Amino acid sequence: MPRVLFYFFKNVHAPVLLPIYHELRKDPQFEIGICSPFDQYIREQRAGFKEGEETILPAGEVPLVRTPQEWHSDVVFIADSVTHQVQGCGKIINVGHGLLSKGQYFTDTDFIDRENLEHLLLVPGEFHKQTIKNSRRIFIPVEAVGYPKLDALFKPGAPSRDELCRMIGLDPAKKIILYAPTFNISLSTIPVIWTRIKELATPDTCLLMKFHGSTLPEFVDAHEELTEQNPNIYLISDLDITPYLQIADVMVSDVSSAFMEFILLDKPVVLFNNPNIKEYINYDPRDVEYTWRDVGVQVTSLEGMKRAVAHSLEKPEELSQRRHYYVEKMGIKLDGNASKRVLELTWELIDGRIEQRRLHKREKVTVVLTGEYASTEIVTESVTELSKDCGIDVSFVVVDQNFTQDNQQKVELSTGSLLRFVSANDLQTAIGDSDYLCMVGLGAQGWDRWLFRLVNHLRRDPSLEAVVPLTSEGEKVQRPETYIQALEVKDYTDEMTDALFKSSLVAKTMPLDSLPLPDLGLVRLGTDASQKAIDRLNGMDINPFSDAKLAVDVVMRMSEVKSQVAMARGDVLDGLEADVAPRNAAEYRITTLAAEIGSVITKESEAENTKRLGAEAHLRLARHYMGRGRHDQAVNEAKAALELYPECTSARYIIEQMQPLMDCQLK
Repeated sequence: MPRVLFYFFKNVHAPVLLPIYHELRKDPQFEIGICSPFDQYIREQRAGFKEGEETILPAGEVPLVRTPQEWHSDVVFIADSVTHQVQGCGKIINVGHGLLSKGQYFTDTDFIDRENLEHLLLVPGEFHKQTIKNSRRIFIPVEAVGYPKLDALFKPGAPSRDELCRMIGLDPAKKIILYAPTFNISLSTIPVIWTRIKELATPDTCLLMKFHGSTLPEFVDAHEELTEQNPNIYLISDLDITPYLQIADVMVSDVSSAFMEFILLDKPVVLFNNPNIKEYINYDPRDVEYTWRDVGVQVTSLEGMKRAVAHSLEKPEELSQRRHYYVEKMGIKLDGNASKRVLELTWELIDGRIEQRRLHKREKVTVVLTGEYASTEIVTESVTELSKDCGIDVSFVVVDQNFTQDNQQKVELSTGSLLRFVSANDLQTAIGDSDYLCMVGLGAQGWDRWLFRLVNHLRRDPSLEAVVPLTSEGEKVQRPETYIQALEVKDYTDEMTDALFKSSLVAKTMPLDSLPLPDLGLVRLGTDASQKAIDRLNGMDINPFSDAKLAVDVVMRMSEVKSQVAMARGDVLDGLEADVAPRNAAEYRITTLAAEIGSVITKESEAENTKRLGAEAHLRLARHYMGRGRHDQAVNEAKAALELYPECTSARYIIEQMQPLMDCQLK
């Protein structure tokens, strides 16, 4: 019986995950658990539930756990990019929690790379799926399922507006205004209009205020006082906005996914434009929340808002054609069956059929196990550990180990034919049609999807030749600059955490000399680094990574097996005597490399930092023009970025992509 876990990292995830939870509960073949990892709201991370909110969870129906790993699930559902929190919990399904990008979700920026650590990404509509496909940054299966959060509004027999009004205790004869601002300070209506929003309520209208779950508590408290001043003003404490979408006649919002949900019901929206909108840290003018704003009436003041609301209530059909255009463009199936489609895909994931839905071809990796004095048990153990949920097609090769034919057959049989023994002369043939070659020491252990992570570095940046998996005994993080605080291993020192952070920076070109280890890394076949790797495996004393442009990632753990073998041989590990604990040797390698990287980082002057930030601004504009087909302006902005910051590989990539299109236009 498959065990499924629903992971409620934030309060805003509940309305998205619960419809799926209820659908899966109907299937007796699932054993279901829920996880709410925090016993209180953590403001800094916008995580957990505020007081009273956790009652929305179905605790009592199924087991409730605080640590996701303790449920030992086969599948885990998340509604945000929190894969680092649920590693080791089985196959990960991300269902998302919105219809907008906010510079992070349905876009082609670095943010969406993190989704590759999941096993299945579910998006609302065909527009969202195509946007992700066009980015060429996501390689896992992506499926458009609809919007489970709104299933209840589109199912047969769904309650009408008047029925819901009576259930909630509102007069259905009055016009209802739903105020649903976002929480981001630079985007939200709240900091600008503040409590003057009360002026929207009149004797003939009700004002419902529904704040995002991450809205600052002091903002919510200030508006709660309005309900005491006017009986036509209500503060919605429910986490789920869905029934209020049904009863409202007009919505006032800004850059919240709520306004996109509202137009799915063909209802008018008034959109407030915060004057600081471009100060939002992830602002990208290409995102739908900016390019589709003509779906509603845009305003910049309270007086303009009041006029727009009155006009929308008087003529709700005025922008209906435009709303229909954008709804059709999103391509969301509004049949109330989104959760059922998620159920079907869950079984496909469990059965292994989902891999057929990948956006891009599944590449192959040949892993060469290096090391000496290995027994058949060590070789078998290495293959078993390294192939476990590595996330990509993999085969293993051992070169020139002195095994008898009987022992070779024994190992090959015990590893399910994943392993072959070859001579050095046959190595090139053994690699076959693989895309990458990986060298790993016997006895090494990989983290969940370790090989997938390494390959993704090479997928993202065609100029990279290699990726080095550093060794450590700790948790890995995909975006260390964001999630370094997620490391929970108690014996980490501040210095070690800093070293891990620096060593996780990627795509840095620098001579590393004897670092990293010459027999631990992944190379792209067909490059100079791969030829050097093959030469090394053929007995040449060469480090394939010494001159290669490479990425680094902390994803590998060395077991005591290899270290004991090394000690027995009297080896010296990276300048440390063999009797030093293996962990210290690993820390030494990381710390040394971190110092190399850190010495480059700290040299960046204030002027250089200004240039880099300026280049990033030009790069955002270049992507903006690309999205609009203005190739010449995209190239100009990319060139401007390169002038300021020659290491800007993304700018160089844009020029390479756009220049041929411009040449065709000139012809």
